[in-house]
Formats: sequence, structure tokens, C-alpha cells
Amino acid sequence: MAFFKNKLFKLVIAIVLLFAMVLPLASCDLLFDLLRMAEDPEEESYEIPEGTAEFHFIDIGQGDSILIMVDGKAILIDTGVSAEKENLDAYLDSCGVTELEYFIATHPDSDHIGAAAHVVENYKINNIILSPKEHTTKTYEKFITAIETKIDNGEILEENVSLADGDLIGSSVYVGELEMKILGPVDPDEFSKSDNNNPSVVIMARWGNNKVLLTGDAEKEAELQLVEEYGNQLKCDVLKVGHHGSHSSTHPADPDDGIVYGFLHYVQPTMAVISCGEGNDYGHPHKETMDELAEYEVEVLRTDLLGSIVLVSDGTNITQKAN
Repeated sequence: MAFFKNKLFKLVIAIVLLFAMVLPLASCDLLFDLLRMAEDPEEESYEIPEGTAEFHFIDIGQGDSILIMVDGKAILIDTGVSAEKENLDAYLDSCGVTELEYFIATHPDSDHIGAAAHVVENYKINNIILSPKEHTTKTYEKFITAIETKIDNGEILEENVSLADGDLIGSSVYVGELEMKILGPVDPDEFSKSDNNNPSVVIMARWGNNKVLLTGDAEKEAELQLVEEYGNQLKCDVLKVGHHGSHSSTHPADPDDGIVYGFLHYVQPTMAVISCGEGNDYGHPHKETMDELAEYEVEVLRTDLLGSIVLVSDGTNITQKAN
């Protein structure tokens, strides 16, 4: 790019000198415009190497927002709170994202869908997947209204808006060569009506031989369902730790409660990502979770310490991209 800029600058200088000889001084503004073009060429678009997938765990404070980029397409999972919508827009813009192949809302808590209505209203979206858990908050109702408006305006097909239940559980959707298997919620009817976390949409994203398990805010009860349903199929390279690292998720073994093995026994990640806000009021991540991850020798990456985290998969290895 530097070579291109140098040649462009030399070319523009030559044009400027030619204009200076043949045009009157009234043309100075044009000459200065040409010089500015040489100094500030258009920025290159965001591209990822062919054959790779990127997993962006966006730093949006105390909440979740995950961007997956592959084959020139983008998937967004959750948005964080409403107050972070400008930061989310800026991040998506920096990645050149104007269209989402999938938008997935894992569950109706505001730290996951706070900016969901904004995303639906301002981005072209081809498919939407929602948790089957409904809510009565204005944030949730605004989100649903935005989807309904998009359907009514013909901007998205109604059949492309799905709840993560029934036949969708255990099945896969694809974006290019990226597989997203919808693992949960396995049986949301077992959870209390006031429980928003356990009915989270749980996804196993697979790129080549690499797997990334994205658990929303799924807690112990949902994790036990996942273990019973899938067992060692939960094994992955990267775990997005449930519920921001709360001790209510990533449950340990508890023989007294009949739990012989903890969640990490089945998942066995080499790397874990925790999305939480710096100095958050909940004390996330909790010591119990960090101790459990340490016992399994899992490398932990935290957005409150590192900012946005980007992991790159070539189908064989997953590495952290330098900021």
C-alpha cells in the first residue's frame, strides 16, 4: 500500500505542475484538492484471509456481543445494553459490516438485547434466531416490534425468523463452510417462568476441525441438560463462558448432588473467553469459576482486561489476533 501511495503522490505532483503552467491562479483550489487526494487515499476494506473464520468478542462493557466473520459474511450474536449501541455500530463499521446473514438473540435480558431493536432497524438482516423465552420489558417488546415491522415492510421473510425450539434444537445452519449447531435450550419448559438465563440459545460453531461453544447466559440447570443430551459432543477448542463468569455457570462436580463430573469435564476447552465489564457490580468473573477454569488448565481471555478479543481459526488452529 505504501508503494501505491508513493506512486500516486508522484503522479499527482506531476499533474499539479502541469496545471500550474497552463491554468491561472484561480485554479488553486483544484490543485489543493488533488494534493489532499494523494495524502488521504481511501482506506482499504476490512478483509480476512481466505480459509479462515474470525470470532470477535466485542468489548461492550457488562454484557455480550459476538461477531463471527467468514466467507465475506457476518453473524452477530447479542448486542449488549442499549447505551453501547454507538460503540457496537463503530465496531461493526470498523469491520465493514452493513449486512448480517444471521442475527441471534440468545435470551431477553437487556445486557444481551439492549441494542437489538437498533440493530434490526439499521442493518440488513437475512435470518434471525430468538430464544423461546419471552419477556415483558420495553426493551424486549421494542425488539419484537422492530422485527414485525421489518417483516411487514418486506425486508425479511417471516419464515427466516425462528425460535430456538422444536426441530431447530440439535440441527445446524450454515454460513458458507461455517456450521452453527443449535444445541439449546434443550428443554426450556423445565425452567421457572422467571428464569431468563437458562433458556439461552446455545451454539456450537464449527470451522474445519475447530469448535467454539457459545453459551449465552446458560447456567447450571441448562448445562446439565446439555451434558445429558450431548455428553462428550460438547468438547470444543474455545468456550464462551456462561453468564459472564458467574458461579451460577460452569458448574463443578458435586457428588453430594449426584453430579460426578463438572461441565468442563465434557467441554475440555483449551481457551475460554469471559465477556464482562471492568469493575462491574456483580463481581464477574467469580472466583469459583476462575478456580474451575484453572483446575482444567484453560487459558482465560477477559474483555474487562483485554478489550475486544478476536480469535482466528484456520480450521486447524485457533489463535488470538493482535489488537
